[in-house]
Amino acid sequence: MEVQCLRVKIKPGMTDEFIAFVKELQANQIHRVYETMGRENVVVETIFLERGEEADHILFYTRGAPRGEEDGEGPDSQMFVDPASADVIRKTWDSVQALEVLFDLERMPLDA
Repeated sequence: MEVQCLRVKIKPGMTDEFIAFVKELQANQIHRVYETMGRENVVVETIFLERGEEADHILFYTRGAPRGEEDGEGPDSQMFVDPASADVIRKTWDSVQALEVLFDLERMPLDA
């Protein structure tokens, strides 16, 4: 699979901690994020926040390069998670649901 979207339920009271973790990655550890994406053959990684009355969720979307175009194994391979990230995930994530891809389109050059 080249495209994946996960719906992750955040544990009660842990949304702000997860948001702080993501902001820290963006501000001070983006090089580590790019290195991990390269190992996983991921070219797009997006995290959305869905606030709800009963629970907050994140939608975690990844897109991998077509096989053979990049190094790595692709987003459907075993995901590398460093110990600090694994700790935050254990503390903040409650449950994970893989969402079904109904339609995915990547714009291709018209002369191809």
